Amino acid sequence: MYQKKKAMENTLILVIDLLAVWLSLGIAYGIRYGVFYGRYNHFDQLWQIILISLLYGLINSLADFNHHFFRRGYLEEFSAIIRNQALFSVAWVVILFLIHRSSDLSRLVFGYFIVINMVLTLCFRIIFKQFMTKIYKTSRYSNRLLIVTTSKQIEKIIENLVEYNEWNRTLVGIVLTDRSHVGEAVCGFPVVADSSSLLDYVVHHDVDEIFINDTTFVQYDILEEWVIELESMGVIVDLNIDIFNIPSHGKKTLNRVGKYAVVTFARNIFSARQIVAKRMLDIAGSLVGMIILVIATIFVAPAIKLNSPGPVFFGQVRVGKNGRKFTFYKFRSMYRDAEQRKKELMKKNEVKGLMFKMEDDPRITKVGKFLRNTSIDELPQFWNVLRGDMSLVGTRPPTVDEFERYEAKHKCRLSMTPGLTGLWQISGRSNIKDFDEVVKLDMQYIDNWSILKDIKILILTVWVVLMGKGSR
Repeated sequence: MYQKKKAMENTLILVIDLLAVWLSLGIAYGIRYGVFYGRYNHFDQLWQIILISLLYGLINSLADFNHHFFRRGYLEEFSAIIRNQALFSVAWVVILFLIHRSSDLSRLVFGYFIVINMVLTLCFRIIFKQFMTKIYKTSRYSNRLLIVTTSKQIEKIIENLVEYNEWNRTLVGIVLTDRSHVGEAVCGFPVVADSSSLLDYVVHHDVDEIFINDTTFVQYDILEEWVIELESMGVIVDLNIDIFNIPSHGKKTLNRVGKYAVVTFARNIFSARQIVAKRMLDIAGSLVGMIILVIATIFVAPAIKLNSPGPVFFGQVRVGKNGRKFTFYKFRSMYRDAEQRKKELMKKNEVKGLMFKMEDDPRITKVGKFLRNTSIDELPQFWNVLRGDMSLVGTRPPTVDEFERYEAKHKCRLSMTPGLTGLWQISGRSNIKDFDEVVKLDMQYIDNWSILKDIKILILTVWVVLMGKGSR
């Protein structure tokens, strides 16, 4: 996992460095010849741009100029850029000499490029660092980290995490195992639980990852129980390297949390490439969906308004990945007092467990029934997908009151970003009347996830919707 994180960092840094190279080269040619990227009115230097890009990528893959990238200051960063630039420049000139094309490169262009590229690369890298550590780190995409340790160790651990400035984790709470200080704060971070309430806290709050660094107060059998329970919830568990001989039914890998070497336990571990691929599929699909939504709204909005008073769109707080709350959108298919009337209808619930479904729900309007039968009411969720609250394929997000009644065995279904569709929808949808069966299908999806499976589910979803199977 640590290697995957480093690989992702290096890839992102290479991309912004190449952007700086291409822009610097264009500016250098522009200053020298008055034409962007060449001496004539065509791209006569295109072959050289390709050569430079390949050479830059090769040098960055062979030489580690990005060590402690997010920890180093401006002077250290500039020093690393100078070393990188020197090696790249020498290699570039040598290659041109060996292939007898050195006359194609103007010395002025070369000089302008070196200076401009160092300045642009430094600027781009500073902006990138600020974005990753100030914006991305606090976004919904970073891991919510919980530290489990003793009161003697906690300040040192927090100091280390702040020093390492990790962009993929944000600390949301502390659990002290040797004493109970729930409600207090240490170094500005809240103490949210103790040894006895740790598991219950994780079930009902948005926690993605737990770092356990305590070999003195936590007994082995308790530690083993924690790992098994947290793993079953889909939460990542990082253990201090000194406590790695824990039996696990999930996947186990070496990792780092700040300076600490840890063994990571997780129900499933996805590579950066898989995560990026899934997000790219979501963005592409949601953009197409937004076009369909705009067209559908032209016809659906007047029908909803004429059928019953109230807004066109219905927004409801739902619970997403590992407990994150977001506003879930649909075309309104019920009367305005639907939420108030739900309590009266709970005794008629047809689903066993923590979901509510009933046939001929009196809260549904005439237009709403058509929207539900055709699944048109779901179209506004493409906005949720585009925002990143949801994915095209995943598990259905529960309501807040459903989530608050979750047990540890249910939390695992939220270990991935919730989806507009999933295995439940193509395996019977509303005809499934046991929540445990829904959880079983969700975990089957999470444990065996692949991008090809997402594509298959999307195709089958279209078929199910067109056939009207199980929708209401």
